[in-house]
Amino acid sequence: GPWVWTLGGLDEEGNDACNDLTDCYLEAALISRVSDPTFGFRYSTKTRPETLRRVFECIRHGLGYPSIRNDDVLIPNLMHWFGHPLEEARRWVHQACMAPAPDTKWAAPPIRYPNASMYGASLAINLALFDGFSAQSGLQVGKKTGDSSKFETFEDFYNAWYEHMKDAFEWATSLEHRNRQVEALYYPKPMTSAIYERCVETGQNSALCKERSSLWYTLFSFSETGDCMAAIKKLIYEDKKYTMDQLKGGVAGELGGLRGHEDGFCAAPKWGNDD
Repeated sequence: GPWVWTLGGLDEEGNDACNDLTDCYLEAALISRVSDPTFGFRYSTKTRPETLRRVFECIRHGLGYPSIRNDDVLIPNLMHWFGHPLEEARRWVHQACMAPAPDTKWAAPPIRYPNASMYGASLAINLALFDGFSAQSGLQVGKKTGDSSKFETFEDFYNAWYEHMKDAFEWATSLEHRNRQVEALYYPKPMTSAIYERCVETGQNSALCKERSSLWYTLFSFSETGDCMAAIKKLIYEDKKYTMDQLKGGVAGELGGLRGHEDGFCAAPKWGNDD
């Protein structure tokens, strides 16, 4: 959602930041049941059980939130990839819908990137199936990674998928860097710069403040990515219930593909089902 309130996590000293007010927000969410604003919850191994129970209660009611992020992973990540000091990394909040960003003077993102480069991991599965060809667009959008019907093992298919992932990362990040350069040089942000403390002090356009606060390149790897890979591994390579040609025909919507056999893929192992 456009407004994501960040709950939980650790404080600057590394202690559990959950308190009674955190619980009040979660209880209010259960009572009001509104779709916006939504909540993002920072989980850690120090999170108190009573707050975590309320988090799961919200999720169980089908509200779609809070989303859960792992502080034990994200805090070291913010320090390693962005160079944030530990105390600042512990102050991260959700920027936009999901990007972890500290709210401090030198770490907070000065502008939002609604036009960020994005790539869906499930698209790479489609490209791995069809040797880089996109049936949706009718174009060869990916590199040629080989005829998937001739892959002998799941690892062969996985490696083809991974090649498309890497290719997309290189292309999209290069494009995004160029976009940001043009934005910084030709589309300054005077309003944001005027109210942003670091810009007032340095006299710098906010679009140039990116050394520790540039978050956007987004990989969408939702649960269907894992579901697709698990189904292919089990039904094509382990159980050999279907052939790769059948799967490709089914995905392409051709007769003789998987028509009438969709239930087999629906019953395959799923992410989040303890399979």
